[in-house]
Amino acid sequence: MNSEENNEFVDDKLSLSEFLLPDTPEIKEIKSIYNKEYEYSEYLSEIEFSIADYYYNANRKVTDKDVIKALKNIKENRDKPISFFEKPLEKEIVKSLVEPLEANLLYDHEFTLVLDYVLWVIDNRSWMEGKQAYVKWITYVLGFLSESEEKKYESQFKKFARKMGVSGAQADMLLMKREVEDFFDEDDIFGEGGLFEDLVLEDILEEDRVADDLETGFFLMTDDEKFDFLLDKGPDYVELVQDYVMGLAEKEEFEKIQDFYKKFNEKHENFFPLHFIVGSVYLNSDPALAISYFEKTLKATENSEEFPLEMREELKRHMDLLTSLLLEEATQKAEEKPAESKKGKKSCKSGRKTSKKGSESKTNS
Repeated sequence: MNSEENNEFVDDKLSLSEFLLPDTPEIKEIKSIYNKEYEYSEYLSEIEFSIADYYYNANRKVTDKDVIKALKNIKENRDKPISFFEKPLEKEIVKSLVEPLEANLLYDHEFTLVLDYVLWVIDNRSWMEGKQAYVKWITYVLGFLSESEEKKYESQFKKFARKMGVSGAQADMLLMKREVEDFFDEDDIFGEGGLFEDLVLEDILEEDRVADDLETGFFLMTDDEKFDFLLDKGPDYVELVQDYVMGLAEKEEFEKIQDFYKKFNEKHENFFPLHFIVGSVYLNSDPALAISYFEKTLKATENSEEFPLEMREELKRHMDLLTSLLLEEATQKAEEKPAESKKGKKSCKSGRKTSKKGSESKTNS
């Protein structure tokens, strides 16, 4: 794996696309590198090492969302020079990939699948507690933590895993402390209440099985697939709905937000979390519109036990504050108009005086 020192010697003018081969029809048929990880391990390990190294040695506040954004940006701008990437994490990941790509070229599509795989792994850790579930896990797995830090992490991980109904053997596998074969030997894993109650061992080990058969695989989907997936299963994945809508807002794709909102409501009437999420999106750009969505949230939750009274009161306070700010802004604008009008009249008078002086001077001359 590339160290930070080695990365310093990588030319910033290079781009990753220089080491990527044009795709062939056969390559484009590959849906995922799931179950083929070993073939791509040199690239995966560089990415994972860079993330863990950055978290442990540079920035303990980096979150899973930061990593997701970095990987997506690299994926979308792989044709740009390394100097294009300004964020330290992005630059570290990109530079670390130059050496393995130079040694063993990948097809362009394969490279995107490698990044998608890491995104999928991050998504698979989303059930764990906190905003740093993946970064802490990969830092632990790659052995960055001290002995005391390891013990603390294992203790916290297993405690939370028990709350989620994950057995000790399953937790050990997730911590990479047991082999997958040992994990599958557990008698209760496919039994009632087991982690894979509805699956059979052969299905899980099937070679051509793609990642999203085991999990939602949300980050492996195209934008259109995400749209359709959430339209169908959104009520079961509220956090993904929020991430999706907020992501569209960041890209200022407000028309798509409206399209999604309209179609979602046609299918899942009065799903109050979406009203609230969309309202939050418009807080800064259009407070009046935000208020209208918050009003829909309140209306949809009038008889809902899922939306506590405290939250309703808090939302009302926010709405009242926004309303007062809007009224204040409207009042200011109303007061500014007459002032501007008077100012305009004064300038006209002074203009006429100047004109008169000008004509007098012409006469005198």
